[in-house]
Amino acid sequence: MSDPRPHPPRPLRRHLPWLVGLATGLALALFGLSRSFPPLPRELTLELKFPSGTPPRTEPLVSSGAFGQADFLVINYLDRTTATFAYDYWGFGGPTSEPVTFVPGGRHTLRVTLPAFDALVGTPKTATAPLRLEFDGRVILSQAVAYHQRASDHLFFGENPIGGTTSGGFFRGDIFTADRRAIRGTPSGFFSAPARLRTWLATKPGEAVVAAFVGLAAAFLALRTQRWLAARRPSAPAAAPVFAGHTRPPHAWFLGTAALCALAFSAVVTGGSFRFNVPESFGSFYDHQAASLLHGRLDVPSAAVDGEAFAFEGKLYGYFGPTPALLRLPFTLFDLAFGHLSRSFLLAYYLASLAAVYALLVQASRLLSGRPTWPAPADVVLFVASAGLGSTLFFVSSRAYIYHEAIACGVAFALWSAWASLQWLAAPRSRAWLGALLLGTLSVHARPPVGLFALSLLGCVAAVHLWSQRQAGPRAWLRPIAIGLLSVSGVLSFNGLSYLKFKSFDGAPLKYHVQYHPERLARIDGKNFHLANFRYNFDGYVWRPTFLFRPTFPYFFIEGRNPNDYPRAKIDLAEPTLALPYAMPGLVVLAFAGGLFALVRWPAARRPLGVLAVAALPMTAALFMAVAISQRYTADFCPALLIAAAFGLASAELLPRPLHRPLRLGLAGLTLLSLLITAAITLHYQGEGVWGVPKDVTDQYQALRKTVDTVLGFNRP
Repeated sequence: MSDPRPHPPRPLRRHLPWLVGLATGLALALFGLSRSFPPLPRELTLELKFPSGTPPRTEPLVSSGAFGQADFLVINYLDRTTATFAYDYWGFGGPTSEPVTFVPGGRHTLRVTLPAFDALVGTPKTATAPLRLEFDGRVILSQAVAYHQRASDHLFFGENPIGGTTSGGFFRGDIFTADRRAIRGTPSGFFSAPARLRTWLATKPGEAVVAAFVGLAAAFLALRTQRWLAARRPSAPAAAPVFAGHTRPPHAWFLGTAALCALAFSAVVTGGSFRFNVPESFGSFYDHQAASLLHGRLDVPSAAVDGEAFAFEGKLYGYFGPTPALLRLPFTLFDLAFGHLSRSFLLAYYLASLAAVYALLVQASRLLSGRPTWPAPADVVLFVASAGLGSTLFFVSSRAYIYHEAIACGVAFALWSAWASLQWLAAPRSRAWLGALLLGTLSVHARPPVGLFALSLLGCVAAVHLWSQRQAGPRAWLRPIAIGLLSVSGVLSFNGLSYLKFKSFDGAPLKYHVQYHPERLARIDGKNFHLANFRYNFDGYVWRPTFLFRPTFPYFFIEGRNPNDYPRAKIDLAEPTLALPYAMPGLVVLAFAGGLFALVRWPAARRPLGVLAVAALPMTAALFMAVAISQRYTADFCPALLIAAAFGLASAELLPRPLHRPLRLGLAGLTLLSLLITAAITLHYQGEGVWGVPKDVTDQYQALRKTVDTVLGFNRP
């Protein structure tokens, strides 16, 4: 006879929250330690193993500083065995050494006196400092040069991740210390682990405190989550319902699929290097915005916003919302990876979106069935893969700059806001609306169109609750009315912030934009939206198949519609855009065909899908009337599509069992097609369609094109 008493938790499960906290704290500590180095001596002796010279190639030997404030020591090849060394002070250049002769594959000694070695931020600085190069005992350059100070981890040997003329380049040979240790990248080879630990604790004790605090917070959160899940573990049903569902949670299937998606996303966003702690051109705006917020300001320096500045009353502003900057505040406060966070945050938003996609599928299954069921593992894999690899959520990995980060952040918050709104729809007495309001407002201040959708969904749910309580009397109306007004206030907070910047409620007053001259403003009447743009944008986002096939990798290409074909349209920016049915056929079929099936066959789906359709109208109208169209803007439609697709996929449980396998095979085919299309347009956009991508990444793309075409027997034009 079985023991009815509850079994005590397993030892691993009991200690899991503390293991999570310990791992989190250690990860933060290792991150801080990885960027903490003592200053180097002003003079170093290096041994160089040269490759064969390939003129006129220039390769970085030492790179120091940050984008726009960097110094470089580079090698210029004159022929196979001759080269010169040159010093480059960002924007001004510098002296070049006498020519030297080397033996390819042989080792040569270079004694370097370089200001960057010990010019750390916070140390005394002079106008110039000595630069001296001694090659195999012969002085080849000696001169005083200007220099920039650097953070302790902004020094790289044999590569240049900073930017400038050798951006993304690397020294093809090898570099060794005087005691024959190979070095590449950061100066970690010069210091022992204890020395770096002492430096970290002495110079940045705040980081150690933050690591310990965050570790404890992670342990507490994991403990609360563990207890919350245990309290909500579904019990076995008394009788088999019409919708049996699945009793085992498919968490492992989700985690495996999300891990594969994250791996692919990381490979693309880092250009195959898997390096995240590097700067991106036009990727430091949010860091500067966070620094300004810490000083009680909204304006930013010119280096932060470049050509996207809005100049008003002698100050520069960005039109990008502050949500990503708010998330950077802890990093900025403790000077962690300033200007190096774009790739990491983009991946974090992507993972948050995938988690929301999974949560929405689970939620759709439970809302429709009214039971604590789980989706089928196959459905989880197909849905997460379609969202993560076959939609614009993946396309933004093509470039980790501000435009894509704003979209990824807004989508992540909008998805979770929608999840909370649907929770409130199912449980009117819950406080899920608070989460929906907060997350939706954060979404508005990252990417206004998708935030507008999230808060519109909350407002529509409030309207449904108001209608359902119409017979209850005025007192019962107060709560849904107040929440509806709060959702409107969340949207209008974007305009309120704009007023603080520009004394105008226009979110992006183009007349203050540095790129908008009177002639350009006149073409669009100085406005961001025009009803005359509806047909052009509708064709671009929904209707026209603006793609073509070419006999060269990746074979599938997109092209935009010419605004001149629409005489009444007032379009300012028209980038190549692929309409939703062709860009992500898997999600579109699930959203529309599956959603329609759910509406007809499943009464429980009619309320959430009806609310969803109404909530999507304001955002859709705004995008259809906008003066700009771009492939990245199709991400604004993703939350609404994903929610409808989740209900459509969950409703497939109503089909007879014999139809489940062919249905999933069909969905697998559409998912694979979506993956191939998204991969093609993402790689081509990164390789040829967008500025600011490091040269080594674009070179890799061209090499990939040539290799694939050669293997498949295509003759490249």
